[in-house]
Amino acid sequence: MDTDTYAGDSITVNARQLLLRYGEALKATDEVAPGAFTVLVDGQPNAVTGVSVNADGTVALTLATAVAPGQQVSVGYDPASSATVIQDAAGNAAAGFDQMPVANDTAAPTPAAPRASAAPKSRPLDQDRDGLPDAREEQAPGITGPDGAVTGDGNGDGIPDKTQSAVASTQTVTLVAGSRDGKLGPDSLARITSLEHKAAPAQLPPEMEMPVGLLSFSATPGAAGRSESFSLYVDPAQGANGYWIEDDTGIWVNLASAPYGGKMVTEGGRLRLDFQIEDGGRFDADGKADGVITVLGAAAYMPLSIIGKRSEDQALDFWF
Repeated sequence: MDTDTYAGDSITVNARQLLLRYGEALKATDEVAPGAFTVLVDGQPNAVTGVSVNADGTVALTLATAVAPGQQVSVGYDPASSATVIQDAAGNAAAGFDQMPVANDTAAPTPAAPRASAAPKSRPLDQDRDGLPDAREEQAPGITGPDGAVTGDGNGDGIPDKTQSAVASTQTVTLVAGSRDGKLGPDSLARITSLEHKAAPAQLPPEMEMPVGLLSFSATPGAAGRSESFSLYVDPAQGANGYWIEDDTGIWVNLASAPYGGKMVTEGGRLRLDFQIEDGGRFDADGKADGVITVLGAAAYMPLSIIGKRSEDQALDFWF
């Protein structure tokens, strides 16, 4: 039985109904135990009160409490917890899986009608829900290829960035989550949920140059505690020689370097910085293995040396 067809955006939730799509016919039953599923909403359990396995290839879960708009949702399935399990039409049992991200399609409550004098406000279209308006991602500089650079396709994969939840672009950078050499890995469940530029810190090591400031982003790696691969495309004219992040001891380190499993590559007139971050690991800003990776780093320049300096003092420290 193919168990990969329910990954990513094919799992959705709307209020109290969570729907898994298997992409093939299933043996219809209402006898799968609700306890076989674990649903987390913002990291807290939300009990499953009903399960319906449908012949059209969908499994509908009824939740005890409705999910609110914007909440982070994940679901896991343990067939060992139920006497009756999900099966395809031929009787093959579906494999269990750990916590997987769920697309929250719960609509916001309908607001009260505005006064006649108030002009209605519209939200910028963000069809891939990565926190960046489509109009902004359409301006991303492209990678030069045989047919030239395509604006709005910052990683050069032939797909507009505005339609990919794991690719987020601004006018200056393109970030790829679940990256394999700058393109999306075929088995990746990663999604980017926010990306924004921030001012450079007031205190930096004297030798460090950060011309475009810090880059703050959040991403979901698909499962809590997982290490995720990222690629950041920048203009080489900015002079960056690494993707730098301040560790918990105040030392700036280059994640796009061999000691940290990263690298730097020139691709189609852009500089690509490849790096890895573990959910709940040393460089995850919230320090929790909660299925969300939060990062504050920068494409910056630091003289290549075996010594560096802390931001807050002049003491010499080793870095790579």
